[in-house]
Amino acid sequence: MGLWDFGKSNSGKKQDSFIKNTNWHNKGASLVKLEKYEEAIVCYNQVIRLDPKDGRAWSGKGFALTNLEKYEEAIACYNQVIRFNSKDHNAWFNRGNSLANLRKYEEAIACYDKVISLDSENLGALFNRGNSLANLRKYEEAIACYDKVIRINPEDASAWRYKGTVLKKLGGDEEAEKCFTKSKEIGFVTK
Repeated sequence: MGLWDFGKSNSGKKQDSFIKNTNWHNKGASLVKLEKYEEAIVCYNQVIRLDPKDGRAWSGKGFALTNLEKYEEAIACYNQVIRFNSKDHNAWFNRGNSLANLRKYEEAIACYDKVISLDSENLGALFNRGNSLANLRKYEEAIACYDKVIRINPEDASAWRYKGTVLKKLGGDEEAEKCFTKSKEIGFVTK
């Protein structure tokens, strides 16, 4: 290779591939923000075609599929991310959310437990774990999750509200009302 033969080395091909992937990633992310999920999936598929081990692309595709309520397909994407990086707490979290949407609460809880093992103060995982437990009618365990969220962030209006809902189911009307009042004071708005 001569001194002036630019762009002919293998590193140039890798750089071109990196730039293409970055462009497809950016386009996919922009389309997700615009809620054009089908188009975003096309972009993420391009990245995956160029680099099948690109966890960000699998994750982005999973997120778009989740928004289309294609939860089984989303789970398959999150499984790919986890296969490449078993410590990706976002993939575990999103996998758990998709499982919860399918009412597979035990499996969802296992995902949230994994997130919590990686980040013991992950409020989303603690909260969603509580919701899954409540859906299984494991109310005392659900309350323990909401209490942990409240200990970490006393201003979490949703945790107060959901704790109140569970307490009401257990017949603790007075304590439930205190939770509802606290959630309203913080800013929880019912639709």
